Amino acid sequence: MTYLDWKHWDAASFGRCSASQGRYFGWHLKRCGDVHRALEIGFGNGAFLGYARGLGIDVQGVELEPALRERAQAMGIPAQAVMEDLPPGPPFDLVVAFDVFEHLDADRLGPLLQQVHARLAPAGRLLCRVPNGDSPFGLKHQNGDASHRAAYGLDQLVQLAEPAGLRLVAQGEAPWHAMPDRKRNLSNLSRAAVAAVLEGAVRYAYRWPRLQLGPNLVAVFAPGPQAS
Repeated sequence: MTYLDWKHWDAASFGRCSASQGRYFGWHLKRCGDVHRALEIGFGNGAFLGYARGLGIDVQGVELEPALRERAQAMGIPAQAVMEDLPPGPPFDLVVAFDVFEHLDADRLGPLLQQVHARLAPAGRLLCRVPNGDSPFGLKHQNGDASHRAAYGLDQLVQLAEPAGLRLVAQGEAPWHAMPDRKRNLSNLSRAAVAAVLEGAVRYAYRWPRLQLGPNLVAVFAPGPQAS
């Protein structure tokens, strides 16, 4: 079984974005300013690429899997294997990396962040999501894929981003009603309320104001030094 088979990424579904995925991407996109040109690193089966192109955004992708690059190129989306292969061009307003950085140890992630910075516009943003290394509830996602190499918490991401010239400007997962495949009903509202109380209690008890306990950690970075 190949990695694509294990992920159930088939060619027929490449680039498709469901309504619930669109709500999720849209919520995060609002935190990233005006986006006309975007790059996705590790685009997988292309859900975000399809969503962004549907908004009229000029999108490109970087992906190691040759079959996935071929699917993107068949849709007319430029796709390269690595950042070094990207052709010269205007800087990107947004670089996206959903569930990618955990596949890289710190020695590889640091240089990648430097490459991201070099391709970002001055007002550009890096939007990244990783299994939450700050939370015990991130272990299921972290340990759910044998190709994961590192578990990152928020402070680690900031530590690696600063030498690359990137500063943290936002953090936090989308609210429950914007999560993919999360119906707006009383049951899910109740679950979200319980999670918020639990997270608030831990933050208060340990004086960790930036703590996130959800299974995913989402952070947005911008070019520039971190405020002291």
